[in-house]
Amino acid sequence: MRDPFMVLLGGLIVFTAIAAWIALNRPGRQGPKPQRETTPVRRVGVRRRWELAGCIVLAAAGLDVAAAYGIGTSSPGGSGITVELGFSMMVLAVAWSIFRQEILRYQLRLGAALYGLPTPAEPAQVKAAEYTGVILRLLLFLLGLITALARLIFR
Repeated sequence: MRDPFMVLLGGLIVFTAIAAWIALNRPGRQGPKPQRETTPVRRVGVRRRWELAGCIVLAAAGLDVAAAYGIGTSSPGGSGITVELGFSMMVLAVAWSIFRQEILRYQLRLGAALYGLPTPAEPAQVKAAEYTGVILRLLLFLLGLITALARLIFR
């Protein structure tokens, strides 16, 4: 362990992210009152997803501080295989999982524009896009985990 203070600081950041997520999702929490009565209900779900994404990024930053600077796994030679790369891949996979519906809609709209597909996508196209996204998210998360663990083990 290179710097115990940095390990504690990273743990404190992770604890803060977990506490923030618990506080934001406590039962009975009322968000800000809508400006107008016509505010769609969907915006509450989107706000909660952004809150979750922010907490995940904060927790990943805390894990990065604890692992890279506290334990001493940062790459002094400037090689591309670092714990930061693994954590960023895992955070990207988790953020993609949170916003998967919006990303799927964008993919289908882009596919319709580029390849001249029908605008209301067929159910088979939607399922294929969903399964492709699941496979890519899983692959991205596992590769990030393997990268981080390999750097921690072989340091």
